[in-house]
Amino acid sequence: MIGPLRARACAAMVLGAACLAVPACGLGVSGLEKVDASAEEDATTHDATPDSTADTTPALDGHETGVEAATDAQGDAAGDAGADVVTDAPDGSIDACGTVEICNNGVDDDCNGLLDCADPQCQAVGWACVPVVPSSWTLIAYDPGGRPPCAAGWGSSVPLLEGPDAGAPFCTCACGGPLANPCVDGVATLSLGQSVCACGSVQNRQLLSDGGCDAIGSPIGPPCSSWGDGVVEPIAPPASVACADAPQRPPITYGAQGESCIPLENAGGGCPPGMGCLPGPAPAVACVEAAGIQACPSGFTQQHVVYDPTNVVDQRQCGACGCSTTPTSCSGASLTLYDDPACGQNPVVLQADGGCDTFQGNPSDAGWFRYSATLNAPTCGADAASTSLDGGLVLRAPATICCP
Repeated sequence: MIGPLRARACAAMVLGAACLAVPACGLGVSGLEKVDASAEEDATTHDATPDSTADTTPALDGHETGVEAATDAQGDAAGDAGADVVTDAPDGSIDACGTVEICNNGVDDDCNGLLDCADPQCQAVGWACVPVVPSSWTLIAYDPGGRPPCAAGWGSSVPLLEGPDAGAPFCTCACGGPLANPCVDGVATLSLGQSVCACGSVQNRQLLSDGGCDAIGSPIGPPCSSWGDGVVEPIAPPASVACADAPQRPPITYGAQGESCIPLENAGGGCPPGMGCLPGPAPAVACVEAAGIQACPSGFTQQHVVYDPTNVVDQRQCGACGCSTTPTSCSGASLTLYDDPACGQNPVVLQADGGCDTFQGNPSDAGWFRYSATLNAPTCGADAASTSLDGGLVLRAPATICCP
């Protein structure tokens, strides 16, 4: 039987050092077998109470042993860690992953392992990988077949022309109207009189007309007795009247009339190295452009030499067509006399038909006149159907667009 002291010692070792040295608990060590039973009992009875009190008091006082403290600390740590995992993981998932993939931010927004152009969401709305842009070239979208509005995500439309052709080496003749009205350009003869158109002071006065407000030369002066009638011999039209030449240059044709647009978005990822993710430019195609006439860089096989419409300058000149017409008659001829050089004061109108006609008013102070008549003539015609063409097209500031 182990004595109370040894039992207490072993108990202390169990708690403190886990009683690793087994012989120290020696159950058969010499000199400890003959302990008096009553003393042993007393000792046992005496020691039991303090031990029991010592074991239970720390718990009552709130003090922990080293083992208990370590155990509690580990439990608290585990509890705290467990609480963090439970509360933080859902928040982290909500913040990091959404349902919509942004196609040009280089992030896998919907956490499906695919970002930007690699994600089916972006492909479904037309985003696509654009070619690698070589040094000194610029990325554009080019449509050589028309000029629709730029696709979404592209803008700053520029009309472009390809392959301007001046066409035929001659002009087609056409004519405008007569260059002048021959019915008012010439000499009219004026005679004034009393009833019988025979006033000696105004007989066969020659009036040179150009269709404007022209001077008589000297005032008409007073009549023989009173004014009543007069005669105006009309201006005779010439045999031929020159007309305006209006030759037509052959129309300029083009190999293509298209437009270019530039990207308005930043390029995203999800593409092969060097390429970028942008909205699809359809019906245009993503191409590259450089100033001047250039060979296309590697990977671009379709070359387009283009011009802004303002840089295609037409300097072609047509020769003369010799347009003219033959007058048939003049109608509505009249002569109006005025007292002032602006042909506005005291108008006196006489018919210019070669007859002795009455008129109203007093032309005594008249010093100016205006002759009026309408030309009746067929359509002007040209001497030939075509004429020469000199000069050509001047093409400025070409640019090269290369497409895959």
